[in-house]
Amino acid sequence: MKKLKLIYNPFSGNKSFKFDLDVCIGIFQQGGFEVHPFRSMLQGDIAKHINAMPGDYDLIVVSGGDGTVNIVINAMMERKLNIPLGIIPSGTANDFATFLGFKSGQVEEACQAIVNTKSIAIDLGLVNDKIYFINVCAGGLLTNVSQTVDKDVKNALGNLSYYLKGVEQIPNFHKIPFRITTSKEVIEEYLYLYMIMNSAGTGGFTKLSPQASIQDGKFEFLAIRAKPLIELPPLFLKMLTGDHINDTKNILYLRDNYFKIECLKEDFNIMESTVDGESGPRMPFEVKVLPKAIHVFLNPKRS
Repeated sequence: MKKLKLIYNPFSGNKSFKFDLDVCIGIFQQGGFEVHPFRSMLQGDIAKHINAMPGDYDLIVVSGGDGTVNIVINAMMERKLNIPLGIIPSGTANDFATFLGFKSGQVEEACQAIVNTKSIAIDLGLVNDKIYFINVCAGGLLTNVSQTVDKDVKNALGNLSYYLKGVEQIPNFHKIPFRITTSKEVIEEYLYLYMIMNSAGTGGFTKLSPQASIQDGKFEFLAIRAKPLIELPPLFLKMLTGDHINDTKNILYLRDNYFKIECLKEDFNIMESTVDGESGPRMPFEVKVLPKAIHVFLNPKRS
Protein backbone atom coordinates (compact mmCIF):
# COMPACT_ATOMS: atom_id res chain seq x y z
CA MET A 1 0.00 0.00 0.00
CA LYS A 2 0.99 3.62 -0.50
CA LYS A 3 1.91 5.49 2.69
CA LEU A 4 0.22 8.71 3.82
CA LYS A 5 1.34 10.94 6.68
CA LEU A 6 -1.62 12.78 8.22
CA ILE A 7 -0.53 15.78 10.30
CA TYR A 8 -3.17 17.67 12.24
CA ASN A 9 -3.30 20.54 14.69
CA PRO A 10 -6.04 19.74 17.26
CA PHE A 11 -6.09 23.37 18.42
CA SER A 12 -6.86 24.94 15.03
CA GLY A 13 -10.11 26.80 14.50
CA ASN A 14 -13.02 25.46 16.53
CA LYS A 15 -11.01 22.33 17.45
CA SER A 16 -13.55 20.06 15.76
CA PHE A 17 -11.24 18.10 13.44
CA LYS A 18 -10.91 15.30 16.00
CA PHE A 19 -14.55 14.42 15.27
CA ASP A 20 -13.70 13.98 11.57
CA LEU A 21 -10.52 11.98 12.05
CA ASP A 22 -12.15 8.57 11.54
CA VAL A 23 -13.90 9.77 8.38
CA CYS A 24 -10.59 11.02 6.97
CA ILE A 25 -8.71 7.83 7.74
CA GLY A 26 -11.53 5.76 6.24
CA ILE A 27 -11.48 7.71 2.96
CA PHE A 28 -7.71 7.47 2.71
CA GLN A 29 -7.71 3.73 3.43
CA GLN A 30 -10.39 3.16 0.81
CA GLY A 31 -8.16 5.09 -1.58
CA GLY A 32 -5.35 2.60 -1.03
CA PHE A 33 -3.28 4.44 1.56
CA GLU A 34 -1.76 3.21 4.78
CA VAL A 35 -2.39 6.16 7.12
CA HIS A 36 0.10 7.29 9.75
CA PRO A 37 -1.39 10.13 11.87
CA PHE A 38 0.62 12.69 13.80
CA ARG A 39 -1.10 14.91 16.37
CA SER A 40 0.71 18.17 17.03
CA MET A 41 0.99 18.95 20.74
CA LEU A 42 3.85 21.43 21.15
CA GLN A 43 5.20 24.36 19.18
CA GLY A 44 7.86 23.14 16.78
CA ASP A 45 6.96 19.46 16.93
CA ILE A 46 5.57 19.30 13.37
CA ALA A 47 8.85 20.42 11.80
CA LYS A 48 10.82 18.02 14.01
CA HIS A 49 8.52 15.14 13.09
CA ILE A 50 8.78 15.76 9.35
CA ASN A 51 12.55 16.08 9.62
CA ALA A 52 12.79 12.72 11.40
CA MET A 53 10.21 10.67 9.51
CA PRO A 54 11.21 8.04 6.90
CA GLY A 55 11.55 9.18 3.32
CA ASP A 56 9.22 6.57 1.81
CA TYR A 57 5.91 8.43 2.15
CA ASP A 58 3.85 8.99 -0.99
CA LEU A 59 1.75 11.85 0.35
CA ILE A 60 1.51 14.30 3.24
CA VAL A 61 -1.88 15.66 4.34
CA VAL A 62 -2.17 18.53 6.79
CA SER A 63 -5.26 19.64 8.70
CA GLY A 64 -5.07 23.12 10.19
CA GLY A 65 -5.07 26.79 9.32
CA ASP A 66 -2.69 28.79 7.15
CA GLY A 67 -0.03 28.84 9.87
CA THR A 68 0.00 25.05 10.22
CA VAL A 69 0.17 24.63 6.44
CA ASN A 70 3.11 27.05 6.36
CA ILE A 71 5.01 25.03 8.98
CA VAL A 72 4.54 21.82 6.98
CA ILE A 73 5.62 23.45 3.72
CA ASN A 74 8.79 24.89 5.24
CA ALA A 75 9.68 21.51 6.75
CA MET A 76 9.01 19.72 3.45
CA MET A 77 11.14 22.16 1.45
CA GLU A 78 14.00 22.01 3.93
CA ARG A 79 13.84 18.20 3.85
CA LYS A 80 13.54 18.31 0.02
CA LEU A 81 10.47 16.06 0.10
CA ASN A 82 9.20 16.02 -3.47
CA ILE A 83 5.76 14.54 -2.71
CA PRO A 84 2.26 16.04 -2.98
CA LEU A 85 0.63 17.95 -0.12
CA GLY A 86 -3.07 17.65 0.66
CA ILE A 87 -4.71 20.45 2.65
CA ILE A 88 -7.77 20.02 4.88
CA PRO A 89 -8.93 23.45 6.11
CA SER A 90 -9.70 23.48 9.83
CA GLY A 91 -8.19 26.73 11.09
CA THR A 92 -9.56 30.16 11.88
CA ALA A 93 -8.08 31.52 8.66
CA ASN A 94 -8.00 29.15 5.69
CA ASP A 95 -7.19 31.61 2.93
CA PHE A 96 -5.14 29.34 0.68
CA ALA A 97 -7.47 26.36 1.10
CA THR A 98 -10.34 28.67 0.16
CA PHE A 99 -8.50 29.56 -3.06
CA LEU A 100 -8.10 25.85 -3.79
CA GLY A 101 -11.87 25.52 -3.49
CA PHE A 102 -12.18 24.09 0.03
CA LYS A 103 -14.11 25.72 2.85
CA SER A 104 -13.66 25.15 6.55
CA GLY A 105 -15.78 22.19 7.63
CA GLN A 106 -15.69 20.46 4.22
CA VAL A 107 -13.45 17.71 5.54
CA GLU A 108 -14.93 14.81 3.60
CA GLU A 109 -14.90 16.80 0.34
CA ALA A 110 -11.22 17.69 0.82
CA CYS A 111 -10.27 14.08 1.57
CA GLN A 112 -12.13 12.80 -1.48
CA ALA A 113 -10.36 15.33 -3.69
CA ILE A 114 -6.98 14.28 -2.32
CA VAL A 115 -7.72 10.62 -3.04
CA ASN A 116 -9.51 10.94 -6.36
CA THR A 117 -7.83 13.83 -8.21
CA LYS A 118 -4.36 14.44 -9.62
CA SER A 119 -2.18 16.98 -7.86
CA ILE A 120 -0.94 20.09 -9.66
CA ALA A 121 2.40 21.90 -9.37
CA ILE A 122 2.12 25.41 -7.90
CA ASP A 123 4.41 28.33 -7.11
CA LEU A 124 5.88 29.07 -3.69
CA GLY A 125 7.37 32.23 -2.26
CA LEU A 126 10.83 32.41 -0.70
CA VAL A 127 11.76 35.21 1.73
CA ASN A 128 15.43 36.01 2.23
CA ASP A 129 16.34 32.64 0.69
CA LYS A 130 15.21 30.76 3.82
CA ILE A 131 11.48 31.20 4.65
CA TYR A 132 8.86 29.70 2.34
CA PHE A 133 5.24 30.79 1.98
CA ILE A 134 2.33 29.45 0.00
CA ASN A 135 -0.16 32.32 0.18
CA VAL A 136 1.01 35.77 1.27
CA CYS A 137 3.81 37.88 2.68
CA ALA A 138 2.47 41.15 4.08
CA GLY A 139 3.46 44.17 6.14
CA GLY A 140 2.35 47.54 7.36
CA LEU A 141 -0.98 48.09 9.11
CA LEU A 142 -3.85 45.59 9.42
CA THR A 143 -1.72 42.54 8.60
CA ASN A 144 -2.98 40.73 11.72
CA VAL A 145 -6.66 41.41 11.12
CA SER A 146 -7.61 37.73 10.70
CA GLN A 147 -6.07 36.93 14.09
CA THR A 148 -7.80 39.80 15.92
CA VAL A 149 -11.38 39.15 14.78
CA ASP A 150 -13.42 37.39 17.46
CA LYS A 151 -14.34 33.85 16.33
CA ASP A 152 -18.00 34.26 17.27
CA VAL A 153 -18.21 37.49 15.27
CA LYS A 154 -16.52 35.81 12.31
CA ASN A 155 -18.97 32.90 12.41
CA ALA A 156 -21.92 35.29 12.53
CA LEU A 157 -20.82 37.87 9.96
CA GLY A 158 -18.34 36.05 7.70
CA ASN A 159 -16.06 38.26 5.63
CA LEU A 160 -17.94 41.36 6.78
CA SER A 161 -16.28 40.90 10.17
CA TYR A 162 -12.89 41.64 8.60
CA TYR A 163 -14.24 44.82 7.04
CA LEU A 164 -15.62 45.97 10.39
CA LYS A 165 -12.33 45.20 12.15
CA GLY A 166 -10.44 47.16 9.52
CA VAL A 167 -12.72 50.16 9.87
CA GLU A 168 -12.31 49.98 13.66
CA GLN A 169 -8.54 50.41 13.31
CA ILE A 170 -8.61 53.30 10.80
CA PRO A 171 -8.13 56.06 13.44
CA ASN A 172 -4.74 54.54 14.27
CA PHE A 173 -3.49 54.62 10.67
CA HIS A 174 -0.37 56.58 9.77
CA LYS A 175 1.47 56.78 6.48
CA ILE A 176 4.63 54.68 6.13
CA PRO A 177 7.42 55.46 3.63
CA PHE A 178 8.33 52.39 1.56
CA ARG A 179 10.72 51.56 -1.25
CA ILE A 180 9.49 48.70 -3.46
CA THR A 181 12.05 47.20 -5.86
CA THR A 182 10.97 44.74 -8.56
CA SER A 183 12.93 43.18 -11.40
CA LYS A 184 11.88 46.13 -13.56
CA GLU A 185 11.52 49.26 -11.40
CA VAL A 186 11.97 51.02 -8.08
CA ILE A 187 9.00 52.78 -6.46
CA GLU A 188 9.12 55.01 -3.39
CA GLU A 189 5.75 55.89 -1.90
CA TYR A 190 3.83 56.35 1.33
CA LEU A 191 1.61 53.34 1.98
CA TYR A 192 -0.57 51.97 4.77
CA LEU A 193 0.00 48.28 4.05
CA TYR A 194 1.18 45.90 1.35
CA MET A 195 0.58 42.26 0.40
CA ILE A 196 2.68 40.04 -1.86
CA MET A 197 0.19 37.40 -2.92
CA ASN A 198 0.28 33.98 -4.55
CA SER A 199 -3.48 33.40 -4.38
CA ALA A 200 -6.41 35.78 -4.62
CA GLY A 201 -7.11 36.40 -0.94
CA THR A 202 -5.91 36.82 2.60
CA GLY A 203 -7.35 37.93 5.94
CA GLY A 204 -10.80 36.78 4.89
CA PHE A 205 -10.82 39.00 1.78
CA THR A 206 -11.13 36.41 -0.98
CA LYS A 207 -11.02 38.76 -4.00
CA LEU A 208 -8.04 40.98 -3.28
CA SER A 209 -6.29 39.88 -6.45
CA PRO A 210 -8.90 38.44 -8.81
CA GLN A 211 -6.38 37.73 -11.57
CA ALA A 212 -3.98 35.77 -9.34
CA SER A 213 -2.68 32.43 -10.53
CA ILE A 214 -0.67 29.92 -8.50
CA GLN A 215 1.00 28.57 -11.62
CA ASP A 216 2.16 31.64 -13.57
CA GLY A 217 5.56 32.20 -11.91
CA LYS A 218 4.58 35.65 -10.65
CA PHE A 219 3.13 37.23 -7.53
CA GLU A 220 0.69 40.09 -7.19
CA PHE A 221 1.83 43.07 -5.11
CA LEU A 222 -1.13 44.96 -3.69
CA ALA A 223 -0.76 48.03 -1.46
CA ILE A 224 -3.08 50.70 -0.07
CA ARG A 225 -1.72 54.17 -0.76
CA ALA A 226 -1.60 56.64 2.13
CA LYS A 227 -4.63 58.73 1.23
CA PRO A 228 -7.10 60.63 3.45
CA LEU A 229 -8.61 58.27 6.05
CA ILE A 230 -12.15 59.17 5.01
CA GLU A 231 -11.56 57.29 1.73
CA LEU A 232 -10.71 53.97 3.41
CA PRO A 233 -14.11 52.57 4.53
CA PRO A 234 -15.54 52.56 0.98
CA LEU A 235 -12.23 51.17 -0.29
CA PHE A 236 -12.49 48.26 2.15
CA LEU A 237 -15.97 47.52 0.83
CA LYS A 238 -14.56 47.47 -2.70
CA MET A 239 -11.89 45.01 -1.51
CA LEU A 240 -14.58 42.58 -0.39
CA THR A 241 -15.95 42.40 -3.94
CA GLY A 242 -12.76 42.83 -5.97
CA ASP A 243 -13.81 46.23 -7.32
CA HIS A 244 -10.73 47.93 -5.85
CA ILE A 245 -8.27 46.54 -8.37
CA ASN A 246 -8.71 49.40 -10.87
CA ASP A 247 -8.73 52.12 -8.22
CA THR A 248 -5.23 53.40 -9.03
CA LYS A 249 -5.76 56.47 -6.86
CA ASN A 250 -5.86 54.34 -3.72
CA ILE A 251 -4.26 51.05 -4.81
CA LEU A 252 -0.72 50.27 -5.97
CA TYR A 253 -0.80 47.05 -7.99
CA LEU A 254 2.25 45.27 -9.44
CA ARG A 255 3.07 41.83 -10.87
CA ASP A 256 6.57 40.34 -10.79
CA ASN A 257 8.69 37.39 -9.68
CA TYR A 258 10.93 39.47 -7.39
CA PHE A 259 10.27 42.11 -4.72
CA LYS A 260 12.50 43.88 -2.24
CA ILE A 261 10.65 45.70 0.53
CA GLU A 262 12.26 48.51 2.52
CA CYS A 263 10.88 50.94 5.08
CA LEU A 264 12.55 54.32 4.63
CA LYS A 265 12.12 55.42 8.23
CA GLU A 266 13.58 53.01 10.77
CA ASP A 267 11.89 54.48 13.84
CA PHE A 268 8.56 53.03 12.74
CA ASN A 269 7.43 50.16 14.99
CA ILE A 270 5.92 48.41 11.98
CA MET A 271 9.09 46.85 10.59
CA GLU A 272 8.06 43.21 10.98
CA SER A 273 6.25 41.30 8.25
CA THR A 274 3.85 38.37 8.35
CA VAL A 275 4.30 35.19 6.30
CA ASP A 276 1.11 33.18 5.79
CA GLY A 277 -0.28 34.96 8.85
CA GLU A 278 2.68 34.16 11.10
CA SER A 279 5.51 36.47 12.19
CA GLY A 280 8.05 37.02 9.42
CA PRO A 281 11.36 38.85 9.02
CA ARG A 282 11.93 42.54 9.63
CA MET A 283 12.38 44.88 6.72
CA PRO A 284 14.34 45.13 4.52
CA PHE A 285 13.79 41.71 2.93
CA GLU A 286 13.56 40.07 -0.49
CA VAL A 287 10.86 37.82 -1.92
CA LYS A 288 11.35 35.47 -4.86
CA VAL A 289 8.96 33.17 -6.69
CA LEU A 290 9.85 29.48 -6.91
CA PRO A 291 7.88 28.33 -9.97
CA LYS A 292 5.86 25.13 -9.54
CA ALA A 293 7.84 24.11 -6.47
CA ILE A 294 5.26 21.90 -4.74
CA HIS A 295 2.20 19.79 -5.66
CA VAL A 296 -1.25 20.32 -4.09
CA PHE A 297 -4.83 19.23 -4.78
CA LEU A 298 -7.70 21.38 -6.05
CA ASN A 299 -11.38 20.88 -5.35
CA PRO A 300 -12.77 19.59 -8.66
CA LYS A 301 -15.93 21.60 -7.91
CA ARG A 302 -13.89 24.83 -7.64
CA SER A 303 -15.48 27.61 -9.64
